[in-house]
Amino acid sequence: MAVRKHFPPQALETLFEAILVDDVVDPHVALPEARPTGFSAVQITECFHLCRQLWVEGISYSQAQSLIKNIIKHRDLLPSERLDYKYIRAKYKHMGFAFILYTYRHKRPFLYEVTSTLMGEVQDAFRNGLPKKTLYLGILLKVFFSAPFEKLRRKSVLDAAPYIDNFYDNLKKDIQKIPKYLNTDSVTPAQFHSVRKIISRHVSFFDTLRTLYPCEDYYKMSRFLSAINGLMGEEHDVLVEQAFSGKLNYHKDKIIIPARVKELLEELIKFYGD
Repeated sequence: MAVRKHFPPQALETLFEAILVDDVVDPHVALPEARPTGFSAVQITECFHLCRQLWVEGISYSQAQSLIKNIIKHRDLLPSERLDYKYIRAKYKHMGFAFILYTYRHKRPFLYEVTSTLMGEVQDAFRNGLPKKTLYLGILLKVFFSAPFEKLRRKSVLDAAPYIDNFYDNLKKDIQKIPKYLNTDSVTPAQFHSVRKIISRHVSFFDTLRTLYPCEDYYKMSRFLSAINGLMGEEHDVLVEQAFSGKLNYHKDKIIIPARVKELLEELIKFYGD
């Protein structure tokens, strides 16, 4: 079977529609009866190609620069601009997950990681009404979006290649990292976020997979994981706000994982058990 390297616009639209609801909590979610396994080399490779195409064709470099200029000028963005920024960052995050999921090193290239992380920090700053921090981080982001860095970042994306060995085992190992956080009475906000990042990249995989290979089981996995992602995201937004206001130390203070989040995580862990 030939591996598809380029996809029609509809595939990009379908994937992005899935990404936009990857933190939406449906009224009812359930795991499929059987654990999805046996992903083919073609499926994995095509998932990577679609993620890359979304990043390459779905992000306007000039629009990103314009938004950064306004961030620096106004220390904030208009509601419509915030939405544009959110969409660009969502595509950055999705490609970042693709590096971790599908490439040999299972990590983002350094420049890509710094840029993506900084985009999130800028967003947190202006959402929490911190003009000085927004200005400082915005200036840094402008540097990282300068032409030389953009050229290097783009090259890292275009040069990346999928690595299919042990793909499912790596997914399972990812889930097996979660119990250590649940087997304690409390966790730091940073640890809570570490768990959420595991969930987020699994959502990204099943969102991409169900875009290319529509299947009820893949859809159920996507929506179940999205529910966890959404609940954890809501909680994390509160924690970030409290950290910015000085009410808690993000890396030292302890919090209790919400009961519903813990319940769904435990169900997921059991589902991936032998």
